Amino acid sequence: MTQLSLEHLPQQKWNKKLEYVFTHDNKELKIYSVEPQAKLIGVTQPVGILEGYSMDAILVKAFEKNYKTPSKPKVVETYGFEQMHGEPIELVGFNFECIFDRAIEAEINRYRHNSKNYESGRYVDYIKHGLTIIFPDDIKTEQEKQEFLHDVVAWDLLKYYEVLKNGGKRQQARRRLGFYTAVESVFYINLRSLWHMARQRSSELSPNGKEAEPQIGTVVTEMVKSIEPYLPRFYNTLIEQISKGYR
Repeated sequence: MTQLSLEHLPQQKWNKKLEYVFTHDNKELKIYSVEPQAKLIGVTQPVGILEGYSMDAILVKAFEKNYKTPSKPKVVETYGFEQMHGEPIELVGFNFECIFDRAIEAEINRYRHNSKNYESGRYVDYIKHGLTIIFPDDIKTEQEKQEFLHDVVAWDLLKYYEVLKNGGKRQQARRRLGFYTAVESVFYINLRSLWHMARQRSSELSPNGKEAEPQIGTVVTEMVKSIEPYLPRFYNTLIEQISKGYR
């Protein structure tokens, strides 16, 4: 298999929008906005005797071992999804690159059966690179956006700058910024955990998701939809189970 160089990895295009610019102490301070997103960047790859098969094959093989039955996809559907025998379903997983705000970071951290690595405010220089935010869900009109940018975000960014100006460190200055601050992450989740998260958080796919914050609903729904090509046999079964909601 041909391996590409690890240098100059492709960068995600989040389509950030420049919203607000102001000058303080001859420094140009910029504020961008972005929509919450999740992009699939990696999947479990079958190898050995399953090389060339989809991830579905790993699930069938796992249940074949568990129940000592021949390879029968129906066993996965019946015992894995309908009866929620979840452990074998954890054997396949997905890596995502995401962007959402710090409030959603806290929500996602409640799902502990995942691995994640977040952009660190200790290392990001919001003066040099600009501050990227995600507008709160209740802000709808252009006037409300401008008021939020001017009265909240610009004021916080100014306080962030003042901490640095007075000799403070970035890990101290970042505490001046709010939950609206956008954060990028690399996120790993196995199929059982994604199923569980979608039942609770996706307003489009689950009745329970209507109670969740719209931002996390958007991110989780994008995660689920992006894995369809890698589960051609069991994707519809997954969607059917998510649609039953969280019991």
